[in-house]
Amino acid sequence: MKGYYQPAGLLGLINWLWIIMIAMFALIMQLEVTHLNSWTIVAMIVFLFIALLTYFRRRVRLSANAILIMPMFGVHTEKIRFKEMQHVQFTKRTVIFSYEDERYSYWMNKKFLNQLQKEIEGK
Repeated sequence: MKGYYQPAGLLGLINWLWIIMIAMFALIMQLEVTHLNSWTIVAMIVFLFIALLTYFRRRVRLSANAILIMPMFGVHTEKIRFKEMQHVQFTKRTVIFSYEDERYSYWMNKKFLNQLQKEIEGK
């Protein structure tokens, strides 16, 4: 099963706030000049591109005994085995766990999260 993930908690919030800052720049440029200008158009195109890239490049795949987390950029997929995950907690849209002494917190869609919970509890 394939899906998308976003970092949860403060890290995810800060990430999206920086992206929204680009849209705020476009809005400020629009209000300062009071007519559509090239800076506004370029900033909105950059905002849409980065927002879509940020959302659709963070992919996650569920295999039989592990979860594969693909990075936004790069080629090194992180493979997290279910039996090595510790302190796993599920909330409404988030999975929180420890793996190799690092704490992970990801927001995922409900369907993928339910399937992940079934796989982890079944192992």
